Amino acid sequence: MARAVVVNAAQLASYSQSKQFLLDSGYFSDNILCHFCASMISGLVTTAASMPVDIVKTRIQNMRMIDGKPEYKNGLDVLAKVVRYEGFFSLWKGFTPYYARLGPHTVLTFIFLEQMNKAYKRLFLSG
Repeated sequence: MARAVVVNAAQLASYSQSKQFLLDSGYFSDNILCHFCASMISGLVTTAASMPVDIVKTRIQNMRMIDGKPEYKNGLDVLAKVVRYEGFFSLWKGFTPYYARLGPHTVLTFIFLEQMNKAYKRLFLSG
């Protein structure tokens, strides 16, 4: 559940902010190129924000029992042990393949959303 919250919050907020920033720059108009670029930025932000949560989720799912006790107590314990024993940046191991998966997904999601909004406005609000 925490991962879903982080992914959705990062994805939606960063897309809106990126799109507005690109439009304000004067180099983009509200078209598919702007939506594509804003989506790629959003995918990058979402990947960076959600990877630590994904690491925690995966470690808990694959947790072993050591001397009859679970390897981790909770999510914060996972984060603390990963940072302590593997280093802070290990929370983003596999960034490139994760982004390669999430980037296109984000692009398609927001391009479809923008096209549907455009069609809705044209069909139902242009009265």
